[in-house]
Amino acid sequence: MTDLLTVGGLQTSVDHAYELARCYLTEPGWSYPAYDGYPGTPDSREVGHQDLPAVGLLNAGQQPLQTYYGFLNLLHVMNNRLTHRDIKGTLDEASPETLAAITNLYATHMDDPQPQVQLTKLTKVLHRKRPGLLPLFDLYVLRAYSYRGETPRVAPPPPGKRPGRTWVSAWLQEVQADLVGGMDHWEAIAAMAPGPAITPLRAMDMVTWRLIHEKVVRAPKKGRN
Repeated sequence: MTDLLTVGGLQTSVDHAYELARCYLTEPGWSYPAYDGYPGTPDSREVGHQDLPAVGLLNAGQQPLQTYYGFLNLLHVMNNRLTHRDIKGTLDEASPETLAAITNLYATHMDDPQPQVQLTKLTKVLHRKRPGLLPLFDLYVLRAYSYRGETPRVAPPPPGKRPGRTWVSAWLQEVQADLVGGMDHWEAIAAMAPGPAITPLRAMDMVTWRLIHEKVVRAPKKGRN
């Protein structure tokens, strides 16, 4: 096992990563277990209506009605892409074809823009359907991979622009590398979850979010993720 864990342009000691995850998993007020234990559409590998409110349990509940109806407009295409033959396995073992299929899935809202549906909310709906394969995204993840470190792991989007397909494709490769590089620890952190279970990919997301949160001055009312 390595003594340091890398996520994007950040490195942290293994002990600190475990402590950040322990707080997220055991202290009240965080999105675990609410988001990870939300039942959604049971026994379905496709996104259903009941899955859509989950975004609010991971601190992305702005404009819930517009978000809900926007997702409904995308549901058919999103599920077609989600059930593509290359959307399979876990991210650490994903082939180039699988990464390309995820990029296409994560571009659903780019191909048919809808009010209040962007990459953050899209990934928060989709992650729960394939939690070992589909990584979460938000502005903290963007900061970790494009705005931290001497050389950004992923080139930032153009000024004033949101991440597009090119950014997503490059980002997925870097997330995969970080997951593989620290897999022993991500598995151990995932095993700390008291229930519901989480994947190593979700464990890495928790640590990434907490590391960036430590470096960003936020008003107390903004709360936790």
